[in-house]
Amino acid sequence: MLKLSTSLVLVFVYCSNFLTAQPHPGDLFREYIWLPSMVKEKGKFLRVGGKLDYQISEDHMPIDAHDDGHIPLQDSLILQHATKAEVTFEMVQSHDDTKGLAIQINKGDWYKVPKMSFIPDPQSSYMSHTYPSLEIPIEALRDGGDNVFRLKVDSTQRWNWPQHIFYGIIFRVYYDQDAFNLPEIKIGEIPEKQIRSAVVLTLETNQAPGIEKVEFIGEYSDFDWEGNGKYHQWHGHTHRGLFRNHIGTSDRLPFHFTWDTEWLPNQRDKISVAARVHFRNGLIKMTESLSELTLDRPYSIELCRPYQIPKNWVTRQDTFQAKFDIHGDLTNALQYQAAWRSWSPCYGRGIFINGQKIWDKEDPCYGYAEHTLTFDSTNHLQQGENVIATGMTPLIDGKMVHGMEVQYPGIMVKVKYRPKISEAVHIIEGKYENRDHFIINTRSATYYYDIAGGGLSRMIDREGRDWISFKMEPWGEYPAAAASAFRGMPNFVFGSEDNGAGHPGHDMCISKLVDDNSILTESKSSKWAWQWRFFDDYAQVEILRHDEDHPYWFLYEGTPGGEFAPSKQYFGTSAHRAPDHKSWDYYSGDKYFAQIAWAYFGHDDFDRLLFVRQERGDQKSDTFSYLGNTESGIQSDDGMVVFGFGRADGAKPQLMNPTRFSLGFIEKKVMDAQGHEEIRKLIENH
Repeated sequence: MLKLSTSLVLVFVYCSNFLTAQPHPGDLFREYIWLPSMVKEKGKFLRVGGKLDYQISEDHMPIDAHDDGHIPLQDSLILQHATKAEVTFEMVQSHDDTKGLAIQINKGDWYKVPKMSFIPDPQSSYMSHTYPSLEIPIEALRDGGDNVFRLKVDSTQRWNWPQHIFYGIIFRVYYDQDAFNLPEIKIGEIPEKQIRSAVVLTLETNQAPGIEKVEFIGEYSDFDWEGNGKYHQWHGHTHRGLFRNHIGTSDRLPFHFTWDTEWLPNQRDKISVAARVHFRNGLIKMTESLSELTLDRPYSIELCRPYQIPKNWVTRQDTFQAKFDIHGDLTNALQYQAAWRSWSPCYGRGIFINGQKIWDKEDPCYGYAEHTLTFDSTNHLQQGENVIATGMTPLIDGKMVHGMEVQYPGIMVKVKYRPKISEAVHIIEGKYENRDHFIINTRSATYYYDIAGGGLSRMIDREGRDWISFKMEPWGEYPAAAASAFRGMPNFVFGSEDNGAGHPGHDMCISKLVDDNSILTESKSSKWAWQWRFFDDYAQVEILRHDEDHPYWFLYEGTPGGEFAPSKQYFGTSAHRAPDHKSWDYYSGDKYFAQIAWAYFGHDDFDRLLFVRQERGDQKSDTFSYLGNTESGIQSDDGMVVFGFGRADGAKPQLMNPTRFSLGFIEKKVMDAQGHEEIRKLIENH
């Protein structure tokens, strides 16, 4: 049975964006919202770029609504006691390959709008609704009225029509709180700091009459309605300047709101709540947060993040597919939800999960929609990897129509279970890349262990990023398979009759569960055996038996932070005194060699790193580099880290004695020599 709960925001040409940048708890500010209400098109959005750019197309925007592209801000700004200012854009990536958004304020300097940190590069290739923010000098603004702004994008685009569209622009001015006589205001305490299936949020203040409304917001993991690639964040965004997809709003005394958390996912981190308190004088105060909150329910909700998200996901062009994982025990599943944001879903031609059609199409045409579908049957879901696909929009009356745009991050899923998912280390069986896997769930990571390969194909962090990212295809092609089948860990055996033992994708091993947290693997030749043990914050593998005629190695070949991005990645080892940011290029022969007892791998965007440690030291050669998947080397769009204990130049294994290796995540970023020293102590004492 399908329960359909779809909320639609009708926009007749293209769709709106949602705010990702938000003030911090404790901030005081005003928001001055510009809306394109003067444009001639029914959809009421501003076009920037191309032949219909607002500056040149009178059919789009009246010529008297701007002065040579300079648009007046309707509101009168108050800059007295201001401390900083920013601009937030409700922006749609309307045409792919549109780049270079910039804003000019009061005919002064141009300010380039930064990219979103968590959308893959090239960001211009993904259909998206995003809310980039840009801090601007207060001096660029004028107190009172008479403020104007102008927008532009790069003139080049792959099919000669660059275009972003905007449903609103928010100028936000922050103030020195000591200059205002503000009432005392805070979020009311929640008993035992436990959130159940419903909880009443309250506002405590000694001066309520001056308050117009209260928007309750929370920092937690949930569907990414903001479209910025982040699932754990302060949730809430704007559409045409109005706040939405937050916890909820109260506009009357005593400003209470009952939060229905039935479908709030299980949280690996504590929850925080705060409120955006709107005063009648236009000031907005974000309260300090009420933190350290936990969920207490007799069931679990698993958040399943999509990955391998297609570029330019518009259904008129082709069929498309993405994937998502299910790590809970489906025998205990009760229901699931699928959710996504689209534009023009009337041109959709089906959404399919593992081949089962779950949705066809619905209104509006040429409009924006948010979809949330609830299903009582979970029979078509499968343990581990699932495929979610869209059908192709056909010609209608012999003509190509727009098709449905599926906006980044694609189609998201939640699964409800009763009883609750165990928080202890536990192992279930599932599928990935159409291969049988053990899926090991721990507090810090989810590991995918290829049963026949005898190695890890995936190591997924708490935010859903895969630090290995093995794929079956392309297979064996150098360097192309650096984006797929070369990846894995520990990839023990190379160059003998047991070649591929310990490497995902191969069929050289037999693996079985020993107990709740252990896996024993033997090669089919019986010459090799190793045992894994998994703990809350790390994993350990020990060589029990090895072929005395053939050396082995321990490799990490994968994707730190979930991607190949040498310019944003770093590593460090026991031979270093600080993190190494050099982009070593394996394809061109540029490799780092040393004698290494341990190593870590990080990404500039994330406060997390992966460490590996060899517990018995030796004098063998160890190596590190980056291998791109094309002859362009580290300039390739995809690829992998190549790290090896006991890997000599020429891809020669060196290890001959049984030993034990440890690996895991550490929730830190290494910035300098001091950070490197802190990580050294953590790894050596692990």
